[in-house]
Amino acid sequence: MGRAVSAPQRQVIFERAQRDHTAAEIASDLGLRAATVRRLIRRFRARGPAGLAPGYARCGSHQTKRADPELIADAARLRREHPTWGAGLIRVILGERHPGRALPSERALQRAFVRAELTPAPAGRRPAAAPRRATRPHQTWQVDAAEQMALADGRQASWVRIADEATGAVLATAVFPPRVLEWRAGRRDPGRPAPGLRPLGDARGAPGG
Repeated sequence: MGRAVSAPQRQVIFERAQRDHTAAEIASDLGLRAATVRRLIRRFRARGPAGLAPGYARCGSHQTKRADPELIADAARLRREHPTWGAGLIRVILGERHPGRALPSERALQRAFVRAELTPAPAGRRPAAAPRRATRPHQTWQVDAAEQMALADGRQASWVRIADEATGAVLATAVFPPRVLEWRAGRRDPGRPAPGLRPLGDARGAPGG
């Protein structure tokens, strides 16, 4: 809804219209839309000074025609049954339930929910459903592993276990001592040449290469 025109502005428009000022000039000087000024000038010409008073009595008179009480009640009932449904989704469902009828706007539904003291629906999309567990044997296997588990005698062990998700049965288990997971060169005396390399010395007098 546009910004209301104040009483002083209406008085100025009325007086300048009497002096044949154009609607575009008046609108530019007052910072109003030209269409708004033209509408008021037509009102003044039809009613005279009585047209200066705003028509507050008609404000909101069209709202009852937009919101069908039966549809509003049905929407509130849906919202109570499904607290996570938003006004947009409920409006779609109303259209499926009541084909051919004028539906309340999404904003009208939101206002109706506030009046009915219904909590707002959570923002954003609903989280995806949790993945379903397997329902028959060998549909899904679970593989679990642990490493460097301390034993009672101080040693360590690692294990891998395969289980069936539907029945919980353990299909296989392998236990083994910890192993080095990443290869590293062993410690060597830096004074010695690496294996496979000949020690360096003076170059020969007549190199053959």
